Amino acid sequence: MNLQCMQTEGIDTALCEISYGFCRRVATYGCYDVNGYRFRSKEYERTKPGLATINSGICVTCVDDGNNEMEYYGVIKDIFKIKWEGSLRLEMVLFDCDWFDPTPSGTRHTESLGLVEIKHAARLSVFEPFVMASQVKQVYYLPYACQRREDLAEWWVAYHVTPCGYIPPDESNDDSNPPAGPAQEVLFFQEEGLEGTFVVDLGMDLDNTTSVVSDEITDPTDLEFLSKLTTPDEGQEDTACENTYDEDEDNQDEEDPDDLPEHLAYDPDDY
Repeated sequence: MNLQCMQTEGIDTALCEISYGFCRRVATYGCYDVNGYRFRSKEYERTKPGLATINSGICVTCVDDGNNEMEYYGVIKDIFKIKWEGSLRLEMVLFDCDWFDPTPSGTRHTESLGLVEIKHAARLSVFEPFVMASQVKQVYYLPYACQRREDLAEWWVAYHVTPCGYIPPDESNDDSNPPAGPAQEVLFFQEEGLEGTFVVDLGMDLDNTTSVVSDEITDPTDLEFLSKLTTPDEGQEDTACENTYDEDEDNQDEEDPDDLPEHLAYDPDDY
């Protein structure tokens, strides 16, 4: 049976398009970025042995029937993106996960140390593999260094990864945690002027101050001397022209062809 939502004014358009069902063909990804994390599937990391980090661990917080929060820890097996037909082009990314046992027999919490331990051999008893990508956080599972003890070898420590671009608040500083509730507006008042007068006493240092020497030249003698340096003298120009003309004449005299030696006449009897 194919049930579809009727298009009425009281029903949201997105809800109507979701009721038609999503496309049968879905896209799969080896890695996906969301919430400041880069997630990878376990299969993708298995084929990439050169990766420096393990990004397949996730954690999602849920609320049970008693309004108690419970954390589910798991490992991503695959990443799917499903799409709906319609004008809105709705889509959703799902993580197909392998979940660990969230009960006390599979998950241990040490509140005094902030420690969460996961029994990696224990699994969730019900089949609920999918979770929305926007709901999860990234964790890293760290095994104990001592593997000789059986009570530690079967447990992993879950370390929560800080998302990229996020700085966790400093709990020791009260200024980093804003107060709860609505913000209160605080008015500040500043006096425009002060009544009365005041005197600034500079003491004996005022007589010992020296005036600042300016770089500007105001002495008439110096100004006249500078003007002579910048303006060439007419007599000097004429002398320079005469010297140049005399040198040119000397050069012409040196190159006079009459002074050059005559060529000897060619006599065929010489050979």
